[in-house]
This record gives sequence, structure tokens and C-alpha cells, in this order.
Amino acid sequence: MLNVFLLLISLSNAEDLSYSFVKAGEKVPFSGVIMTNEALAKMIATHESQIKTCELESETQLKLQKNELDTTYQLYEARCENEKLMYKEMIEIRDDELKKDRVKDVIQRAAFFGGFALGAATSVGIVYSLNQN
Repeated sequence: MLNVFLLLISLSNAEDLSYSFVKAGEKVPFSGVIMTNEALAKMIATHESQIKTCELESETQLKLQKNELDTTYQLYEARCENEKLMYKEMIEIRDDELKKDRVKDVIQRAAFFGGFALGAATSVGIVYSLNQN
């Protein structure tokens, strides 16, 4: 990938992109690199191969990252569902305890009011019996 990047930078900084076909034995009016058609074809093929390699590497990295993020998401989703279930069960347990406490509360109130009524009746009975003598 670095080679492709360097090649693209060198091509973008090139001053003169003109070319001409030269036959063997001809003199050229410029300084530069002369390549055979095979060398040019090999350079183009190498360049295209590097581009494909970079595309495949980036696709592979993207798939790996997607898989990793999907796994992380599934982990958090499972954790969330477990916590929801745990809290629902805790609420049900709390509601059951509140129902039991309400029953106990009714019994305690009945005992309190019954004790109060019994005490009041006893007091009235004692006062009545003392007043009769």
C-alpha cells in the first residue's frame, strides 16, 4: 500500500507527463526513463495488482472490524437482557414481600384494635362493677 501511495505521489509531482514512442536507434530530445512496452505493461499490472491487494486488505479489515463490533454488540445485548430479567425477578420478589407485609400489617392492626377494644371493655367492666358496690 505504501508503494502505491509513493507511486501516486511521484506521479502527481511529475512536471511533464508527455510521452512519445521511440524506435531503436533514435535519439530523444529529453532526459528521462525509456521503457519497453513489456516493462510498461508489467508496471501497470503491478500497479493494478497492488490496488486490488489494497482493496482486499481493506475489505478484510472492514469485515474483521464489523465482526468484532457485532460480537461486542451481541455481548452487551445479552448482558442487557440478563439484567432486565434479573430486575424483573427482583421486582416480583419485592412485590411478594410487600403482599406478605400487607397481610402481616392487617393482622397487627386487627390485634392492636382488638387489644384496645378488649382493654376498653375491661376498663368499662371494672368501672361498672366498682360503681355497683
